[in-house]
Amino acid sequence: MESGAEGIKALSVPLHGRPFATFPLHPLLKERLVAAGFTRTTTLQDLALSEVLRGRDLILRARRGSGKGLLTVLWAVHRLLSGNGEGEARPIALVVTSGPERAQALARWAQKFLEGLEHRVAIFSGEGDRLEKELPEVEKGPHLLFTTPDGLSRLLKWNILRFHGLRLLVVDELESMVARSQTFIRQILGKLPPPDRRQTLVLLEDLSYPALEVALEITRDPEEIYVEEGRRDFSGVALKVIHVSQEEKWPLLLGILRQRGWPRALIFVNEKATAQRLTEDLKALGLKAAFLKPELPPPLRLNFLKGFARGEYRILVATDAGSRFIQDPDLDFIINYDLPEIPSDFLQRAARLGRDSGEIISLCDETGAFFLEAIEELLGRRLEVLYPEPEEEWLVSPSSVRRELGDRGTPVRRPRPRKGRSRPRR
Repeated sequence: MESGAEGIKALSVPLHGRPFATFPLHPLLKERLVAAGFTRTTTLQDLALSEVLRGRDLILRARRGSGKGLLTVLWAVHRLLSGNGEGEARPIALVVTSGPERAQALARWAQKFLEGLEHRVAIFSGEGDRLEKELPEVEKGPHLLFTTPDGLSRLLKWNILRFHGLRLLVVDELESMVARSQTFIRQILGKLPPPDRRQTLVLLEDLSYPALEVALEITRDPEEIYVEEGRRDFSGVALKVIHVSQEEKWPLLLGILRQRGWPRALIFVNEKATAQRLTEDLKALGLKAAFLKPELPPPLRLNFLKGFARGEYRILVATDAGSRFIQDPDLDFIINYDLPEIPSDFLQRAARLGRDSGEIISLCDETGAFFLEAIEELLGRRLEVLYPEPEEEWLVSPSSVRRELGDRGTPVRRPRPRKGRSRPRR
């Protein structure tokens, strides 16, 4: 089930991926995958392998069990096997995981795929009991190193390894590292070679804006992939529809917002021009609205999302292409100003709700009527029909809204005095 949003892939799993043999992986790695019992990719691996093998940086969000760990190992091992590693400063590949147990589990797979070869794999947790055993292997200069944030911090502090030859960086479960200390993880990752000198893969299990902010800092023009485990259950969400003409959509939107007490709301539209015009009209009425433009650079887009979460904007207007990574746990109200043309986009919009409850009101005009049946078929339920009666309470004029909000949307600016002239006396 693919989203209509550009630049972000959103699928539901489990879906059957392709055979590993169809990917341009190193022949020896393919043989050892078969010997280990791996024949087909998961959905995440199918999406991500094509991108990493082309040299793209990736930000992946998926739950455990989606194949993130094996993807990490395959990517690193393929890179090591494809180059002889001679003359390159080590480590060539670095995997930073949230804990030592995770690092050990991934390292065992890497050692299995590289068994009998000259490529060294090492683990360094930097913890007391393991330190004496791990340190000698690290000092030999591993090609592939698995460590934790604390372990990496100690390696940098003790100057045991120099990372100027690093070509691959994986940061696994970044959100848990950032939750512990955003400053700490920024500092240690900032001491590695810059993003333009390496390829970076960031793995997220649960999305948080601080983690996404760090992910964007340590990657270069990343591809973003989001995989769900299955269709989310919207049984607790009130899904409603209002049949309305195109001409009455704007006053009806104002009426809905006023009836709900001018709530925090996410408004979806199909066209960028409509979103721009709608945002300007809302701001002109004194409402704190922002348009999440799809072409915004990721850091700037993240600033808008954080501003919406903090309440700097009460209304966020977005297209499907611009709504990537909206994740607000307090969001409980969505308005579909336009019904999406692709039914699965309705599910992606609904998934922006912060919890398994809330309300989604869709405005169905003459064009949207062609899409409604397919959306309801995909949902497996009919949307509750609302009737905007009496009309004077539902269809609200902009002038009445402006009066109600205190005419905050049309401030009068006094002209500034020209340079060289004194201010006129009052």
